[in-house]
Amino acid sequence: MNVKAAAFRPKAATDVDTKSDTDVSSSTGVAAPLSDPGPSGSRGRGRGSVRNKARGASRKSASHLPQQQGHEMQTSAKKIHAYAVDCEMIVVYMPDGKLQQAVVSIGVVDEGMEVILYARVRKPANSMVVNDTFVKTAGGLTADYDKGLSIFSARELVTRLVQEGATIVGWQIDNDLKALGVDRVVPTHQIVDLTKQFVTANGHKCKLIEAYRSVFRRNFPAHNAGDDAKVTMELYHYWNEAAKGQIVRIDLNFFCINWHYFKLGSTGMSRGDVLWKFLRPRTNDRDVVIEEDDGKNAYKLKFRLKADRDAYVLMVKRRLEENNIFPQGKLIRVAGGRGTEIDFGFFRSHVYEIVR
Repeated sequence: MNVKAAAFRPKAATDVDTKSDTDVSSSTGVAAPLSDPGPSGSRGRGRGSVRNKARGASRKSASHLPQQQGHEMQTSAKKIHAYAVDCEMIVVYMPDGKLQQAVVSIGVVDEGMEVILYARVRKPANSMVVNDTFVKTAGGLTADYDKGLSIFSARELVTRLVQEGATIVGWQIDNDLKALGVDRVVPTHQIVDLTKQFVTANGHKCKLIEAYRSVFRRNFPAHNAGDDAKVTMELYHYWNEAAKGQIVRIDLNFFCINWHYFKLGSTGMSRGDVLWKFLRPRTNDRDVVIEEDDGKNAYKLKFRLKADRDAYVLMVKRRLEENNIFPQGKLIRVAGGRGTEIDFGFFRSHVYEIVR
């Protein structure tokens, strides 16, 4: 529901009703006499006429005001609030032998950008942590997952908001709701998943950080679930107000480098040796790079930011120079403006961009 429209209706209804009352009382432009000035014998009828008119006006006013108040109350009741929800999860090994995602922090932010809740959430009892890399590096959480609220407290808050009719907003919100255990509680019409509203030029999904940078042209401020929920609410306001609820197209590229044309016969190294010694990304680059390896010729890396690819190229260049491997010849421009190639003798690099 459009929040702005809901907020506007009561004012419009009041204006119309007030104008209607004014027109009735002042349509003649002259105040009506209290009684007819007839003969003395008609004085009693004059008083009765005044009383009847007063009663009629009272009945009219009494019948009119509750309708107006009821209309305002009904319109006010239709106002729907929105809350952005974000969770950070780890993968745990449960006592029953199953792997599952466990919520370890939650952020809830209202339409006024107030943080309703930001808290640690305890992992399930007797569970064993399998993977918590993301929350330690990107989320900034320490590895003490036995402190914080119980999952039931977090679940209760979200459930209550849903029961009150609130819209739940998120980025890949289905994952958060499932990890909270409320995915079957929230009706579809009360969910806004912004990954479906902010897409690339070719209609593909993008990351929260990419949508935020593209829309607001400023650095991404999120560092935890509370910050992520704030950023999500900012994007929701943009989508709901500036974009009028329409899909927002984000201009994004992949900045690629493809290592190919391997000729390693005289080097004594295998292709795997070359990838590991020279071409592998750093460990902390794993969340910003997509690797595609056909196992034979092409080893392709796709970066979301040009700066990340440039940093990777400089790192590889330094590794190669330390082993006396230098470019053979000049830079080769690929036909059709499809990037550039460099021949290193044992393999080649092809640097290019593709529209997402």
